[in-house]
Amino acid sequence: MPTNVKQRGMALIMSLVMVVIIAMIGIAIAQQVSSGRKSSAVHQDHSMSFSRATSGIHEAEFVVRQQAYHEDALLNPDTANNLVTPAFTHTQGGVVVSNDEWWQDKDNWVVGNKMTSVTDSAGSSLAGEPRYIIEDGGVDSGLVLGVNVPKRRFLRITSKAEGTGGAVTYLQSYVAFME
Repeated sequence: MPTNVKQRGMALIMSLVMVVIIAMIGIAIAQQVSSGRKSSAVHQDHSMSFSRATSGIHEAEFVVRQQAYHEDALLNPDTANNLVTPAFTHTQGGVVVSNDEWWQDKDNWVVGNKMTSVTDSAGSSLAGEPRYIIEDGGVDSGLVLGVNVPKRRFLRITSKAEGTGGAVTYLQSYVAFME
C-alpha cells in the first residue's frame, strides 16, 4: 500500500505541470495575436498615408495639365500669383547647390513656399492633410543646335500626407511640358 500513496501525490504534480504548460502556450498565443494586430495597424496607417500622398500627386498633376498652356501661365515662375516655387537650394562654400532633401524639413511645408492643400469639392481639407509643392526645374532648350525648337519646362511635384496613426509619406513626381 505505501506505493499507492506516493502515486497520488505524483498525479497532483503532473496536473500542475500541465496547467503551467497550457498557461504558457496561451500567453504566447495572446502575445502573437497582439503583435499581429499592431503590425496590421501600422501597415494600414502607412497605406493610408501613401494613398493620401498619392491624391496630392494626382491633384498637382491635374493642375499642371490644366494650367500648362493656359493664358494666365500660372506655371511660369515669372508670372505674378504663379503656382510654382523656385527649386529649393542652399549655399555650400559660397556656391548655390540644389537641396534635394528640403522636403524633410517641416518648416518648408508652409504657404510661403507655395504649398497647396488638397481639398474636396466643398473646399474642406481631406483627412491626413495631403498637400503638395510644385518646384520649377527650369527650361531645357533642347539639344539641336541652330534650330528653333520648342522649349521644355520641367517641374518637380512633392506631396506629403499623414496617416491616422502618425505615419508620414512623401512622394515626388516629375513633369515636363513644351512651352
